[in-house]
Amino acid sequence: MIELKQEKKLEETGKTFKNLEEEVIKLGKCCSCGACVAYCESQKFNVIEMNGYTPIFKSESNIENCTKCQLCYFICPQTSELMSKLNEKWLIRDEIGNIIDLIAAKTNNENTKKYCQDGGIVSTILSYLFEKGKIDGAIVSLYDENFKPFPKLIFNQTEVLNSAGTRYSISSNLLPLKETNNLPADVIKEKKIYDIDKLNVAFIGTPCQCRAISKMKFLNIKPAHIVKYVISLFCFENFDYDKLMKKLNLETKLKPEDIKKTLIKKNFFVISKGDKKFEIDIKKLNDAVRSHCHECKEFTGMFSDISVGASGAPEGHSMIIIRTDIGAKLIKSLISQNLIEPFTVPIEESNTWKSKKINWFKKMISFKQ
Repeated sequence: MIELKQEKKLEETGKTFKNLEEEVIKLGKCCSCGACVAYCESQKFNVIEMNGYTPIFKSESNIENCTKCQLCYFICPQTSELMSKLNEKWLIRDEIGNIIDLIAAKTNNENTKKYCQDGGIVSTILSYLFEKGKIDGAIVSLYDENFKPFPKLIFNQTEVLNSAGTRYSISSNLLPLKETNNLPADVIKEKKIYDIDKLNVAFIGTPCQCRAISKMKFLNIKPAHIVKYVISLFCFENFDYDKLMKKLNLETKLKPEDIKKTLIKKNFFVISKGDKKFEIDIKKLNDAVRSHCHECKEFTGMFSDISVGASGAPEGHSMIIIRTDIGAKLIKSLISQNLIEPFTVPIEESNTWKSKKINWFKKMISFKQ
């Protein structure tokens, strides 16, 4: 069994998955991160599963399998439990979170530039970590043939480029954690990993997903202990896949399988596989926004080593918020090896550039709220 280490003691709230159903899921607050299912399934408790984007009891009879350990409730990013302790650990003093440094940068890898959406920073980070043997795998999201995002634990640089680009509908990125104790035989042989404790993984996700990972790591819950790097993506809001595709079809006549790329630059843009570009008024998509996003107070992802996003960045670059020593060391290595190129701030803006960017992020958060 993949156990919980007991360094952090849980309060006796008595709250279980039934409480999550009543207080989070049924009220439309669930962000579909998959944390509750990933933990429960990794323990082989045989209690809950994901039904599409919704965590549910597998059946009435499976309810009795619940050990009432409370952990699904504690690690849910939408519950308040642990947040004061998490804020203290991560030095959270405002809506932006702890900042060691703030830069804009772009990749120097020509191949990555062909696939990336903005600065190509996340793809460059993952490629570097794989190449240097600092990670064995990475949890990312990919697209299926219908342009529907899905989470996957990848094990090599080749798959990194397949994960490039921005997703605007949900991918339950914590779910692959439940697979880590059943790695494919070829991966075990190639990586020479015969003990899950030796596995090193990078996690890429939205702010709410990174919040769930941080809760799990705070409680020393296995298998979250294998996550060595946490990278948050800026996220203003997320769309329900089916509603979004219906809206896009209404505006563009494109079917999901005809879509090559989507991006938001004030308005919503769709690029077809025939490289035809469509612009859609972002307000027309309001009805497709997932309900939990309306209550989210995060934008940049405070509970991460590095936060990355295009908002506020110079053209062709990404903003990078460095939050931890792990993140600082990683970005320093990428710059020193000329893998990424930092944006040169004009001399006349050198004293105000960072403060203006921080104020921009705060403005975006105020828009969300």
